Amino acid sequence: MFSKKCKEHLDDVNESKLEHMIQALKVGLKLQVLVPICIIHAFAPGFFTTTATNEMKNILKKRESNVR
Repeated sequence: MFSKKCKEHLDDVNESKLEHMIQALKVGLKLQVLVPICIIHAFAPGFFTTTATNEMKNILKKRESNVR
């Protein structure tokens, strides 16, 4: 079911298939919430001035800490 490349990726991020699926879904949902925030910010720059940037940094920071 999984290719060698998929298994290598799971090893690289040190997660099981289920853990990786859950983490990927969490990131996807967070990014979906950020879309309307970015759109609102585009039309009203005074709102959500750092929300999307901060959340994306948090997502990347968490991913980097999990990668060997």
